[in-house]
Formats: sequence, structure tokens, C-alpha cells
Amino acid sequence: DVVMGIANQAAAAIDGARLTREAEIKRQFDYELGMARQIQQSFLPDACPVIPGYQVCSWWNSAREVGGDFYDFVDLPGERTAMIIADVSDKGMAAAMFMVLSRTILRTMTIGKATSREAVERANDVILADARSDMFVTVFHAILDPGEHRLMYVNAGHNPPLVYRAATHRVTTLPGHGIALGVVPNISLDEHAIQLERGDVVLMYTDGITEAIDATEEEFGVARLADLLAVNADKTPDDLVEEIKRAVSEFSGESVQFDDVTLIALKR
Repeated sequence: DVVMGIANQAAAAIDGARLTREAEIKRQFDYELGMARQIQQSFLPDACPVIPGYQVCSWWNSAREVGGDFYDFVDLPGERTAMIIADVSDKGMAAAMFMVLSRTILRTMTIGKATSREAVERANDVILADARSDMFVTVFHAILDPGEHRLMYVNAGHNPPLVYRAATHRVTTLPGHGIALGVVPNISLDEHAIQLERGDVVLMYTDGITEAIDATEEEFGVARLADLLAVNADKTPDDLVEEIKRAVSEFSGESVQFDDVTLIALKR
């Protein structure tokens, strides 16, 4: 009985020490994840650009502490502004590391190249040379010339943005869809251009929006997003983004968010 009593006390002490150690490891892991999220967020723009004649609003939210979605704004000569939205193929820490690499390369190429096509095609080659992984990143890259009211863009495997035309009150998708970055070398992308009239809205997004699911596992879908854009296009981009956030949240309910979500709304 004495020996069993000692053994029970020893077992309890050992088990308590193990639980304390596990709790310490978890606290350290949570701290490192929190720091990683702060570092990742520091790579995102502090604010949307101020563009004469235009309004811009953005939103980013990762499904985990860190994620693979990102967006960026780059000031260019001639008062032009580059707008980039991208989605890495994986999630979690690996996607976050690939996101930082991709974002840095895309920003560097955007500053150094004259067009969206040149910037993205060159970024693809650098990503392939540096990454050495099986991950890839879809990218929508656009350059806005507010003086000409022209948006030049390339789509490297990304969700086609929606465009609302105030003159017709119609919502369509922007044409053009090339291959994602980090898959094959020496890609060739088609560059497109659209003119933006007063009241027109361009909505760029990642698939975390359209693939959000409800309790029955039905997806939110592009059609719902297009309807939201059509109904709320007369509002500011800030209010439009808030309406989309609210609608997606109500649609998903208690369902777990599996994917990162990112939005950029541009309105003339």
C-alpha cells in the first residue's frame, strides 16, 4: 500500500510536469504564430492609395494565423498605380512564406518593368528560380492610369474580377485568364485594357469569398457576389466591401472559414 501510494503520487507529479511542458510548448508556438501574423500583415499596405477621381477599399483576412492571400499597391511614374491581388496554392505557414517571397518579387518587378505583362512574366521566372517548391500563386495585376481612365491588366490564373458598368447597370467578368506563376518557365500572358467611366466599379477578389460555404456546404458563388456588386455599386467602395463581408458572414453562419479572403474595390 505504501509503495502504491508513492507510485500514484509520482505518476501524478510526472503527469503534471508533462502537461506543464506541453502548455509551455503551446504558448511558445502560439506566440511565434502571432509574431508571424504580425510580420505578414506588415507586408500588406498600411492604407489604400489616394487616386484623384477614384476611390479604393481593400480587405484581407486569413483563415489561420497566417495565410497565402495578399494584395499590394505600387506607385508608378506618370501618377499611375499598380494594383495586385494574389492567392498562394497552399495555406498556413508554408503559404505565408511563399506569399512573402511572391509579394517581394512582384513588387520589385512592378517597379522595374513598364507593363503588367512584363512584370508578371518576369516575376514567374524569378519565383521558379528561387522557390524550389510545388506551390504556385495566382495573380491579377493591373495598372491604373487615372489621367486616361484606363486599366491595363493581366490575369495569371486568378479569379476574373467583376466590373460594374454604371451606364448599363450590368456586371460582367474581365476577360483574360493565363497560367499561374511558379508552374512553368517562360510564360506568355495576354495584356488587356478597359476604360472606366464615372460610376464604374472593378471588384477584385480571391476564391475565399466565392468558395465560402454554408451549413449545407453550398458555396457562396460568383453569382451572389455579382448581385451584391450590382445592388451596392452606387455606394462607396468602403460600404460595398462592408456589405460583402456582412453577406458572406451571414451566409456562412457557424461554418468554419477554410480559406483566406481578400478584396479590392476600385470605383471611378
